[in-house]
Amino acid sequence: MGSFQSGAINLFIRAFQKSLFVHKTETITHRSGFEKLSNIAKFPRHVRIEKEDIADVEGAWFVPVRQSDKKTILYLHGGGYCVGSFNTHRALIARIARSAGASAFAINYRKAPEHPFPAGLDDAIDVYMELLNLGHKNIVIGGDSAGGGLCLALMQKLRESGIEMPIGAFLISPWTDLTFTGDTIRTKANVDPLIPPELLSVFADKYIGEYEASNPLISPLFADFDEFPPVYIQVGGHEVLLDDSTRLAKNMKDQGINVSIDVFPAMMHVFQWLGGMIPEANKAIAQIGEFIKNLPVADHKKESKKLSLKTN
Repeated sequence: MGSFQSGAINLFIRAFQKSLFVHKTETITHRSGFEKLSNIAKFPRHVRIEKEDIADVEGAWFVPVRQSDKKTILYLHGGGYCVGSFNTHRALIARIARSAGASAFAINYRKAPEHPFPAGLDDAIDVYMELLNLGHKNIVIGGDSAGGGLCLALMQKLRESGIEMPIGAFLISPWTDLTFTGDTIRTKANVDPLIPPELLSVFADKYIGEYEASNPLISPLFADFDEFPPVYIQVGGHEVLLDDSTRLAKNMKDQGINVSIDVFPAMMHVFQWLGGMIPEANKAIAQIGEFIKNLPVADHKKESKKLSLKTN
């Protein structure tokens, strides 16, 4: 059972979601609703934001007062590939950066329906490559929901092209199966207050475009994870996307990847977004920080080279 605080906030979010998301398909409505909802998140102390464009992609640095220059976080926000920004996720990103003692760079990658797959992935690749060129050699990538899926797609493309992989990845409730074969899409539909399955279907249709949903770059649950770095996954027990995380962890483990997963009972989708308000989120963010701190610094020997995107 979740804390009293999480229960109260779940009720608020459920009411907010019904008024702004359910039965609405217009992207502009979803975007404005998400921006409004993000205002309930508390931005932490001792972190500053510095906006900067890298590789012609709008972004922002989240710089904690106490930090090490040995590691850099690249954060890819969630939002069904259609909504969200580093602004909607500013409190979460800042708390992760502060917990890890490392600067985090978050980007506003291009989103559907104006820019369906692979536009957002292209942006993530370009930014990652430019961070390498700027001397950030120990990169940890992380993201929530669709951003977690983008992290997995990014690592597939880096491996294909022989580019230096990140030293680790943390995934918060990653959206890994846009074919919707997980049981919890149905069994958790009435307990996850944030994202109803019908909204996921709207987002997926806008993002996939002319490609197949089973493409591993779109649904990384079906990917080959060979050569992936250590991966840490967090997911809530009340999520419609619970199976997207548990099946991902099993597939990675079966392929010999160093993966760990924490399932937080009675928690909704991306509950970490409520850091500073519910104890479960504070605990989860602290664990992400420990994961990042404990990643060994890599001995980089490969040279950076231009990466071309081939969408199969």
